[in-house]
Amino acid sequence: MLSGRTLRLWHRRIGLTAAAFVLVLSVTGLLLNHSGALNLDKIKVENSWILDWYGIAGVDQTARAFDVGNATISSAGGWLFFEESPLVGGASSLVGGAAPGELIVLAMPRELILLTPDGELVERFLPVVFSADIAAIGSSEERLFVRAGEALFSADADAAVWTAAEQPARPISWSSSVAVPAELIPAMNRHLRGEGLPLYRIVLDLHSGNFFGELGVLIMNASAILLLVLSLTGIWIWWPRSS
Repeated sequence: MLSGRTLRLWHRRIGLTAAAFVLVLSVTGLLLNHSGALNLDKIKVENSWILDWYGIAGVDQTARAFDVGNATISSAGGWLFFEESPLVGGASSLVGGAAPGELIVLAMPRELILLTPDGELVERFLPVVFSADIAAIGSSEERLFVRAGEALFSADADAAVWTAAEQPARPISWSSSVAVPAELIPAMNRHLRGEGLPLYRIVLDLHSGNFFGELGVLIMNASAILLLVLSLTGIWIWWPRSS
């Protein structure tokens, strides 16, 4: 049986451990009780770390851009952007782009996208002649070239008819990626992340432990058990003194 001294020692330790959780529960509980007056549902959190934690993707290090003609085409968060304007959603990674004529031709592994110089979508298609995923796109002497697997294909600048090709006399200028220009990132993030998360959602998740996923819920459950043990040991310590 535990002695009174040992019980007091464990009571103190449990109390110190539970204090941090009690503080979180108390503060978040008060905020939730007055969420209407505090407009927690209208306050938007745009912190990059928090949005990343919730899986709301923005422009990260995997995002790439291509200088095509006089425009910058970027790929981030499953979207293609013409300069800072969203162009196509649900897009796979961008392979590159070329503009040997009046149209901009973008290449993804299983699709070609044609744009006007102003970024207006003209057509999306995949030439049936391509026998493998598109690995590169470029131009030479006002002709388009695509490497799909080990094969090389070419077309006029309008990208209408593609045929198997040999290496041209002049070297092909293959499209290569660069980092997304810093001045484009804020507008791209606004599209990808919207207006952010309501503060109410974050406070509620902190209160329930959901902010830290399943582990957070388990920790909050454990803290409730600690509070129960703390209450019982406190009563046990106090009870002999009252008799």
